[in-house]
Amino acid sequence: KPIFSVDIHPTGKRFATGGQGGDSGRVVVWNLNPVLFESVEVDPNVPKMLCQMDNHLACVNCVRWSNGGKYLASGGDDRLVMVWGLSVAANATPGKHKAETWRCLATLRGHAGDVLDLAWSPLDKWLASCSVDNSIIIWNAEKFPEMVCVLNGHSGLVKGVAWDPVGKYLASQSDDKSLRVWKTADWAQEIVITEPFEECGGTTHVLRLSWSPDGQYVLSAHAMNGGGPTAQVVERDGWRCDKDFVGHRKAVTCARFNNNIFVKEGKKCCCAAVGSRDRALSIWLTSLKRPLVVVHDLFSDSVLDLSWSSDGLNLLACSSDGTVACIQFTNKEIGTPLTIEEKNAFYEKIYGKCLANESGGDLSANLLVECPEILLAREKQEAKKEAAKEETTPKSDKSQPKSLLSPSAGSSGASSTPLRPMDRQIETRTSDGKRRITPVFIPLTHADANESLSSQPGGTENCFSTSSQSKSRIRVEVRDDIVIHPNVSNHATSTQHNNSRTSDKYGGFWKFAPGPARLGPALAAPALGTAGPVVRAAGQLRLQVVNKACNTQYGTLSRLQLLPNNSASSDPVWETYLGSNVTCIACDVRWACVACADGTLHVWQLARHTATRALPPLALMSQAAKLTLSGDTLAVVTTSAELAMYDLSTATCVIRPLCFRSLLSHGVTVTNCSLLDDGNPMISLSNGKSYIYSKGLCAW
Repeated sequence: KPIFSVDIHPTGKRFATGGQGGDSGRVVVWNLNPVLFESVEVDPNVPKMLCQMDNHLACVNCVRWSNGGKYLASGGDDRLVMVWGLSVAANATPGKHKAETWRCLATLRGHAGDVLDLAWSPLDKWLASCSVDNSIIIWNAEKFPEMVCVLNGHSGLVKGVAWDPVGKYLASQSDDKSLRVWKTADWAQEIVITEPFEECGGTTHVLRLSWSPDGQYVLSAHAMNGGGPTAQVVERDGWRCDKDFVGHRKAVTCARFNNNIFVKEGKKCCCAAVGSRDRALSIWLTSLKRPLVVVHDLFSDSVLDLSWSSDGLNLLACSSDGTVACIQFTNKEIGTPLTIEEKNAFYEKIYGKCLANESGGDLSANLLVECPEILLAREKQEAKKEAAKEETTPKSDKSQPKSLLSPSAGSSGASSTPLRPMDRQIETRTSDGKRRITPVFIPLTHADANESLSSQPGGTENCFSTSSQSKSRIRVEVRDDIVIHPNVSNHATSTQHNNSRTSDKYGGFWKFAPGPARLGPALAAPALGTAGPVVRAAGQLRLQVVNKACNTQYGTLSRLQLLPNNSASSDPVWETYLGSNVTCIACDVRWACVACADGTLHVWQLARHTATRALPPLALMSQAAKLTLSGDTLAVVTTSAELAMYDLSTATCVIRPLCFRSLLSHGVTVTNCSLLDDGNPMISLSNGKSYIYSKGLCAW
């Protein structure tokens, strides 16, 4: 049976494989020493298999150890991601095939299709998973099963994900013939690369790409150059695509960089392994134009996954022929690895940030600076600041630690300092959903007293901003656990606080951050059909939706067509047009329901050769975020966090629009809406919680 994935533990003592078991998916943890040393292999007292886990309901496609080695993540065709941990309980007795006991610590549900690849972020802060549902989910590895976000941008099966080793980017590769780079600061797309993949076909089970340990290159899977398969090298600097690894006769399925930065013949270089459907394996050094070594016919079927040991000298490869191969190297062949200190010094020099010093911190909070001019300017600013401190600090105070809350570097030690931070405001919400921000009192400093209110603030603030205006140093801390009951009427809103700073009789300033007049959307509006037609099955027919199908003097129209499934003709049996883009679709053999960006809901009853409106077009309170159809019941979730249910057979409303905004905390979204057998709706949230609405009790 095929082995779809292999990964070596960071300690180098064990490795994991994933694939198909007897009647379920199987994850196996193995002892690596019997593979590396023949004397250990023949020792009957040394176990070869450490643990076998058959918890997955279907084939396991990927296994990945966390960088710290504490967890093992596995993803499979059952749409689940499972996170495993080693049990150290005193009464844990290993069972059959278990020299160790690995327990499932968390089951992550969120994907609507097979999970194909996984990747842990550099400091194990996040876990990324990708699926045939065209999405990537970022999980909070510190609070499983909490979702951080869902990345929707690919229009085809996403078959590979890889993290930038310094934590600034995530790369993904898909069957939509694109490689996308996402920014971890806001999870927006940095770049979409398509040119090297335009000639590619979806012929590989996986597209496992890899990021070099120096962060300078992304090595893709299946790409094409002049009609031949390659592994494309994408440079971080400008995302150039002018290099590739050539020589394989069939599509490249997987690429994996060695985690070490090597020095060979006085040059720093990285080492990568490339596996292909042609059953061959090639090893490359970035300092060489040709492969270091090529191993032909290593397997009898396609290479599916690769993994390097942490010392960089052992490489495991697995294949769909059901075997795992081990290749060993020497430092003379691939070079001498940099030590941890040298590696961190390298990161500091290139990116202005040392990875080891950021352990436990938020990678997105302190963005990497990759511009040399900014790095030099930062060093000059730091030197000036140190010189200013030396001049203004009395000698007797130099040995004493400075207070972090001091309003200025030159304040005397005798002045009293406030007990709470002056760079933070507390934001709360009232019971009716409005924002309330507690203002912060800022004492008037000597520098502020000498300048007028209308003048630009001076000083030597270290701010690399493209704007010439001064920016507030106040940050707003959102507290969702505090709910304030308002004691003012809705007409108490005043416009007198338009000025951000107002003089105070005590010689300071109050800073206000006015809130919005009304609540914005609680859920994101879905994007549908941006990459072409969208097709949904409807019994013997299929519903095809094309947004912006034609232009009129009043705007673009969206086209809906019913097409026969098993017919030589592609002519539609029914067709209609809508005046807004379709954003949500739910259909089965009897009903077709679509929601549009203008907040309208349309429902048709399907017959063999036509469709008739079951309801008049409905104007929802806001744009639909999700549609769920079960039998004759339709559930609608809107972006303003409202739920409504309709009985389509009787054209009646079962549940009037019901607001559930109170169930959503900051950053939490709805991942799924389903209807239970008793007719009650259930919503699942990105923080792992689910709520069922009881129509009898009128409560969640």
